[in-house]
Amino acid sequence: MQHLKLIINCGPCERYISQCVDSVRSQTYSEWKAYVTVDACRDGTYDAALRAAGRDRRIHVVSNKRRMYSLCNLIRAIRRSRAAPDDVIVILDGDDWFAHRGALRIIADTYAEHNCWMTYGSWISNWVEKSGERTGMWPAYPDGTTNFRHVRWLGTAVRTWKKWLWDRVDDRDLRDATVGYYRVSEDQATMLPLLEMSTTRKARHIPEALMIYNQTNPWNSGLHMTAEMDRNALHLDKQKPYLPLLPRAEAARASACEMTRSRDHSTV
Repeated sequence: MQHLKLIINCGPCERYISQCVDSVRSQTYSEWKAYVTVDACRDGTYDAALRAAGRDRRIHVVSNKRRMYSLCNLIRAIRRSRAAPDDVIVILDGDDWFAHRGALRIIADTYAEHNCWMTYGSWISNWVEKSGERTGMWPAYPDGTTNFRHVRWLGTAVRTWKKWLWDRVDDRDLRDATVGYYRVSEDQATMLPLLEMSTTRKARHIPEALMIYNQTNPWNSGLHMTAEMDRNALHLDKQKPYLPLLPRAEAARASACEMTRSRDHSTV
């Protein structure tokens, strides 16, 4: 059975984190653990996250003493999760929530059915447009796409990937022009290398909306850090793309997973 490691990063979202955690706890798929990181944002998000987690030992909540921002928190949480090479990393922001109780089941079934290395998909906004529509339903990349940095961005939430694939991303490529980790634009900073390595052959689009994207949070980074997002887009566009992984990478991944299982059995 596929093990899922949920990475939940929080800025100021005390009004929403309970709904986020509740949507995780209500999932019909049970093979998951969640790692919640609350940035130092001087509100009640940390206490609200602890209350929402309750005594559920699958949910681990920590709070930062200083503001680290999303990508640094993501990297640290993945390390904290001690994910095995074949585990799947699932990204969910603390002010968003799963659209229904079957979201994680769909993710796990997609990996089982298609033997993919990563997934991306669609979401539904909680903001209703004047037309009465809710945005968020995105198509897949056309088969054979390779120049992911220069075509329309489609690698959106819910974003997931195998841990062994993540381990192939160079830490230097997760840093912006200041050589610090990206504070915003972390979705593109992480997904572009993964997409380039996977290609459309191993990156699977999930057409069903799995997440509610909260566009009403007044602290949404898209409202306050647009200039930095624009600079990051230019910086990412100039980076050298990753080469697609050859078939032997999958064999190497299988070998690493087998070694991990052997070590686990030896400690039982």
